[in-house]
Amino acid sequence: MKKIICAALLAGFAATAAAPAMAAVGISLDFGDVAVGYSDGYYDSGHHWHHWRHNGDFNKWNHDHPGMGHNWRHDDHHHH
Repeated sequence: MKKIICAALLAGFAATAAAPAMAAVGISLDFGDVAVGYSDGYYDSGHHWHHWRHNGDFNKWNHDHPGMGHNWRHDDHHHH
């Protein structure tokens, strides 16, 4: 009987330990506090300038937030 209980406890611990290894993995991008986006960076809600961290970040953000981004540099005088 002791062997059965020990085996059941070990099986329970093994299943619990394996659960995090089988957890779903996901990737999310958090662009934080973007108020207005431009091709070269963005202004946050405190009007502080930030460059995009990666080349594709503007495209991803612009896709997820239609109408809030501008497909030109923030210092382009033709658009002011």
